[in-house]
This record gives sequence, structure tokens and C-alpha cells, in this order.
Amino acid sequence: MIFESVSVSKRNFAFAVFVLVLTLTAHVAAVDFPEPITKCHFGDEKCLLEQAHKLLKKAATGVPEKGIPSLEPLKLDKIEMVGDNNKALKVNLVMTDVEFHNYTKATVTAIKGFSKDTSKPMKIASQNINPRITIKSKYKVDGNILVLPIKGEGEMTMVLDNVKTRFVTTLKAEERDGKHYLIVDNIKVDSQVDNVHTDMTNLFNGDKVLSESLLQVMNDNWRVLSDELTPRINGALGEKLKELLLKFFNDIPYEDYFLPE
Repeated sequence: MIFESVSVSKRNFAFAVFVLVLTLTAHVAAVDFPEPITKCHFGDEKCLLEQAHKLLKKAATGVPEKGIPSLEPLKLDKIEMVGDNNKALKVNLVMTDVEFHNYTKATVTAIKGFSKDTSKPMKIASQNINPRITIKSKYKVDGNILVLPIKGEGEMTMVLDNVKTRFVTTLKAEERDGKHYLIVDNIKVDSQVDNVHTDMTNLFNGDKVLSESLLQVMNDNWRVLSDELTPRINGALGEKLKELLLKFFNDIPYEDYFLPE
């Protein structure tokens, strides 16, 4: 799966916490993070998972003192897809005012990769699973799906079932005043879904017969759209998460993330 940069808003979502939630969730919860988040001993994955789930609940309402808005819904500015490299899908799709609903309902299943050696880059891997995510946006589309034409501009809703997501974040440490601060080099997001159901208003200028027929074909062949659109969504989420973590890590020394031995 290819991870691509996606046009995002004015850096308004300092996301992943948007998903702060999503990958490095546990270790950002260490220093002056709000209750009920607490520190863990280094290497205590059980504790990290517990804090990650607490942080997900906190992220749903936001953390105003950290300049982090509510993640319900999680907002992205734009996602774009040019489907000119797939015989089954040749569409230009622009989604704007994108909202992810129920993103913080995920269960974090793994967090690994923290190192005491700050002289080398770290790769933090985390995984979560979400029973259902709903994506709402405005859309504009033009092209062909399975040889059938598609054209329209209106409201779009995508319901994703059983979403499994893996995050791999590459970090390095910068020393300042005898302390080490993490810097995000790269974030890759990969996800799998069991089903996608799509609804779009105002296809073909509101022609009900054409719209219903095309949507039926799209939902019967949901993987055709999902395989092309998912990397764009993942890219957008990764950019948002990187944006947030860069800001957050700037204030908290890595030495303060964990309880003393």
C-alpha cells in the first residue's frame, strides 16, 4: 500500500490527537497530561495500553489546556484521489470538510518500540481496531467506475466496518539543555476494513434511478473504491498525527515520559 501526502487544512488540528489516539497515544500521556492519565514504567505494555484507552476517552472531548480540540468528530480539510492508474476505477474525486465520526471508539491492541537509547532512531508501532467509523464530507466526482460513468457534487457518507489500523512512527531525539526531545521523522498508516458502504447525494444532478443503480454497483464492489481511496485517507491521517506530535513533543522531555525504575 502506498502512503501519499494529502492536502490538509491550515494545520488547524494540531490531530491523530486525532488520532493522538492512534499510535503513540500512550507515551504522550506522561508528564503534565490531564487526569486520569498516569505514567507507566518503561516496557510495561499493559500499563501503556490502559493509558492509551484513557487517552482515547479524553481525546473525544479535547484537551483545551494543550490546544487540542475534540476529536469527535475528527476533521480534515481535504482528501483528493486521481484514479487514472486503475482499469476498474478512473475517477477524479475531491472530498472537502471531511469528518471522521466514532474514531475515538477504537481499542488499542499493541504498542511497542520505545527505547532507552536516544542516540538511535526509534520506530514505534501501535495497532488498534474500531468496529465502525463513519466518514462524512462534501464531494465532487467525475469519471468511471467499472466502465460506468459517475458525476456529481454534493454530500458523501462512507461507513467503514471493522477497521484495523497499524501505525509505524519513526522518531529521533534532539538534546536541549541536557534533556532529549522527540522529533517525528515519518509516520506510516496502514489499515484494513471488512466492508465499506457509500452514499452520495446529487449524483447525475439528482437523477434517482441512475444514482441508485450506480451506488448499488459501488457498494457491491466496495473494495474497488476502498483500495484506491484508503491510501489517501491514511496519508491524511499520518500528516495530521505528525503535525500534532511535533508540537506536543517540543514541550516534554523523553526522560519524563516514564516512571523511574
